[in-house]
Amino acid sequence: MRAAALLPVLAACAIGSAEAGEEMYYRRDQNGALVLTNVPDHRDLRTYSGRRPLPNAHSGEEFHDLIWKTSLQHGVRPELVYAVAAVESNFDPQAQSAKGALGLMQLMPETAARFGVADPFDPVENVVGGVRYLRYLLDLFGGDQRLALAAYNAGENAVQATRSIPPYQETRAYVAKVLKIFGHNRTPYAGPKAAVSTAKPGAPMFSFTDDQGNVHYLDHPPSASERTSGVAPRSQ
Repeated sequence: MRAAALLPVLAACAIGSAEAGEEMYYRRDQNGALVLTNVPDHRDLRTYSGRRPLPNAHSGEEFHDLIWKTSLQHGVRPELVYAVAAVESNFDPQAQSAKGALGLMQLMPETAARFGVADPFDPVENVVGGVRYLRYLLDLFGGDQRLALAAYNAGENAVQATRSIPPYQETRAYVAKVLKIFGHNRTPYAGPKAAVSTAKPGAPMFSFTDDQGNVHYLDHPPSASERTSGVAPRSQ
């Protein structure tokens, strides 16, 4: 999704060290956000070898339930979304790439707006938007997870031009890393592949609060059975 930033996968995701010859750098910006890149364009950058967790890194466990529930709501294998989040941001909801990708699923601002994400640093909104985008790409490329992942990294236009993974070293490494976590021979869909996708660009998001005070985000108006009586959904 971004041209210059490659995010390493930590031991928490059962992956080894960064690939040989691939220099990774990290720093904290003035707001404390973690910035990861493969372009040494800032004096405060530190080298990341891939053999240890980044400072204050997230394990991913805190977002496990959010990722699983959101993925299943949109018919995407939760393990695939989990792998994308691991490679994209190392599960850091405040991560920001050198190219401007934001949050847990590293959404570019235009992609966030396209899929109804008002606050990319809100983990719930970010995951919902990222899952909707991933489902859209899977459907766009006929369920081919390699092409969908390539489009998530390099943009759908670059993939549509050749119907193959673009010849970018970063994109090819990105797809390989995600599939190393997720697996190469697994369906990316949760449930029947022919299920109708609700991940339409520009569609509004809705939220409601349940009896326990939890806020839920949906891409459709919640039914009476989905929300607490008397709590009206609000469009995002």
